[in-house]
Amino acid sequence: MSLTFRRAASCAAASLLLVTGTYAPVHAESATTPKNVIVLIGDGMGYNYLDLYNAYNTGKVHYQVETGGDHKAISATLLNSAYSGSGFQSWNRLSMQTNWAEGPAYDPNAAWANFDWVKNSPTDSAAAGTAMATGVKTYNAGIGVDTNEQVVENLSERAKSLGKSAGVVSSVQYSHATPASFSAHSLSRNNYLEIANQQVYGTMDVVMGAGHPWYNNDHQKLADPNYRYISEADYTALSTGATDFTFVEDDAAFDKLTSGDTPDRVFGIAQVATTLQQARSDAATPNDVVDLPTMTQGALNVLDNNSEGFFLMVEGGAIDWTGHANQTQHALEETTDFFEAVDAVNTWVEQNSSWDETLVIVTADHETGYLMGDPEGGFNPMVPQDIGQYPTHSWNSGAHTNMLVPFFSKGAGADELEAATVGRDQVRGRYLDNTSLANWLLDSKWVPSAEPTPTPTEEPTAEPTLAPTAEPSAEPTAEPTVQPTSQPTEEPTSAPSTEPTASVAPSQAEPSATAQPSSSNEQSAGAPISGGDSSGATGVTTSGKKPVSGVLASTGASVAALTLGALALLGLGALALTAQRKKRSH
Repeated sequence: MSLTFRRAASCAAASLLLVTGTYAPVHAESATTPKNVIVLIGDGMGYNYLDLYNAYNTGKVHYQVETGGDHKAISATLLNSAYSGSGFQSWNRLSMQTNWAEGPAYDPNAAWANFDWVKNSPTDSAAAGTAMATGVKTYNAGIGVDTNEQVVENLSERAKSLGKSAGVVSSVQYSHATPASFSAHSLSRNNYLEIANQQVYGTMDVVMGAGHPWYNNDHQKLADPNYRYISEADYTALSTGATDFTFVEDDAAFDKLTSGDTPDRVFGIAQVATTLQQARSDAATPNDVVDLPTMTQGALNVLDNNSEGFFLMVEGGAIDWTGHANQTQHALEETTDFFEAVDAVNTWVEQNSSWDETLVIVTADHETGYLMGDPEGGFNPMVPQDIGQYPTHSWNSGAHTNMLVPFFSKGAGADELEAATVGRDQVRGRYLDNTSLANWLLDSKWVPSAEPTPTPTEEPTAEPTLAPTAEPSAEPTAEPTVQPTSQPTEEPTSAPSTEPTASVAPSQAEPSATAQPSSSNEQSAGAPISGGDSSGATGVTTSGKKPVSGVLASTGASVAALTLGALALLGLGALALTAQRKKRSH
């Protein structure tokens, strides 16, 4: 169900409320509705990134494949071992397909029969992030808009509409594709200044990431700032306290957020240009800046100030950048940092919440680099070496792929997710679509309640009399006709249809004039963009709030028309009765 039709169902229920005074919920929340939802996304993190970490740290692998006797890939059962640890890999596991609106849906048979099939037209991080944040697929480069360039509601906005808090955290720029998809709307992912402006002046409670205008990738202060990821005006407003955010940038300020009392809203920019670590010039010497686990702890400590709950997206964004560059050392570093962020979330749930009220998801938006075993070019397994050594491996691409990615879940409602799967893979098992999680939450878990309204009276306010106020003479000057000059019909002029009309089609779920994507700035679907970025100039000037759909107004108008029609019929009956009495009096 698309976003617009999902709203249509809710609007129909609201219209029923207006007519009858009672509300029949479209979706009933279950006892497992999560109070808090935390989604951790390893950008580009396919299954073999997990086994790169596993082999290096434990000497074991769990997800390897090999070529079987029929030349198709099968699970390397003699090499893989059952996972026995206590981390997130022991949680419920599904997989997820990652295709964009015009990309090929995952085909299990083709994917394991032809090694190059997964290289065909993969998603970029913007389309993938939008699908995961909104439940709506879009074109590559689109941020929080559908294929018609119309704004669609994201999970952060739904959380805010329910009185919850919302935040995004990333190891790359806060205005980059994935955090942008959960906090902004733009025709192009490259509109960094527009995206950052929406983050600064929108409703998010926590925004954290790299992208500092005054620092380079080595954590060195610049002589002149680079306002590529945020405008000078917006940075100045943040850093001088001219916004509602508390601004943090140094390690001590980030550390302070992890315990004790915190502000209600925080905007944190680590003192690096693009990534916390991956883009540094000296691979041997890590930057002395905040890490992803610390930012995650701080974000949780801010968001849990709200007793209604929260939504948080945490991105290990630079995993993707290592895949594009085929950097094994950095891939392990970034994946380790991401694993530790998951551990921080796990600790927070067990110490400050519970698995009965919090749902945690660990997944990826797509795979990057086509990391496989050695030799390259085939379905060959990664073979572990000694602990502390890389397994045998090869990089088979510098781009994204259509491989299935892992999807782990634990907590409130996690057991229900398997019912949302869309297919079964012979190697990875059941898999979801990249829109499944958002649609499950938006359609059945985080559904706004309808506000009751007074029940209208069954009779019109002014009840028609059976006789005219002034008794007519025996022979009225002009005999009243039985029918009024313009007879009302029993149906409104435009009867509501079961399907939305063109005026309430999905493209009509649009923002106000200040938030609508401009047709003069139309952005065509671009090629996948990741890691190395290019600038853009078109976008949506929006506050980030989801506008009210036109479906509600249309349905409400139809209901009002039906009511007026009924009142007109009552009046018509009164006129007819009066005429009959006059005839009987002759």
